[in-house]
Amino acid sequence: ETRIDNVVLNIDANVNNLLNTRYQVNEDEIVSPPPYSQIPGTVPLHCGRNSGPPPTYDEVVNPDVPPPSYQSLFGQVREARKTANGLIDFFKKVILIILGTLGVTILIGFTVLIPCTMILIGASYMDQCRAENIPTFLLVGGLVWVLKNLLKFWSSCRSNTSDPEAEADNQARQKRHESLLNCFLFGWFIAGCVLVYRIYPPNYTDPSDPNYCNRTVYLYAFWLVTSTFIIFGLFMGCLCCLTVSAVLSSNENSECDN
Repeated sequence: ETRIDNVVLNIDANVNNLLNTRYQVNEDEIVSPPPYSQIPGTVPLHCGRNSGPPPTYDEVVNPDVPPPSYQSLFGQVREARKTANGLIDFFKKVILIILGTLGVTILIGFTVLIPCTMILIGASYMDQCRAENIPTFLLVGGLVWVLKNLLKFWSSCRSNTSDPEAEADNQARQKRHESLLNCFLFGWFIAGCVLVYRIYPPNYTDPSDPNYCNRTVYLYAFWLVTSTFIIFGLFMGCLCCLTVSAVLSSNENSECDN
């Protein structure tokens, strides 16, 4: 029996040695598993991030709750990028989004006050700018601007939704009138830029000097035309930034979908 036990122990030891030798793993040959984002069929980490807070309990349970709206300007631009039919349509939607913000609402309020101040300053200092006829530029530009606002207000008040054909004719007529007034205001603005910048800086003290212009008239006209260029530059800069952000976000979403 002792001899049989020794044989069994020898066989067991040989089997263990064989198994250890065969399945021994070299630490240098150990390969770490790939990250989760690189496993086929999984979603990359940057594609799974949340773009906003989770929905509330009422939004999940109540089917009558309307879908969540985009509260941020960037979210609205991303949505416009998804639904736009081409680049031109996208630019139109972005401009409409920007025009719907609070800042532009304040700007529209200024567009009502500015023509009134143009008329007031132009009429008050009509003969106090010998260098150039800047008061006339202010007066005429303010009157045409007020006329344009009145025509737009009158057209919106007399709109007839019960007769679609008549409403379409009124809108077409209004667009023609606005186009003519806009063309005149644009040309008048260019002429005003020439008048203002050509005499810079004028003489503010000697009324007998041919280069004399009242300080209030000139500084108002100067900053009126200069601020227009500044606002236009800021608007184009914001539009370019929003466009680039929307394009980058769209490319990232396409990568996530693929």
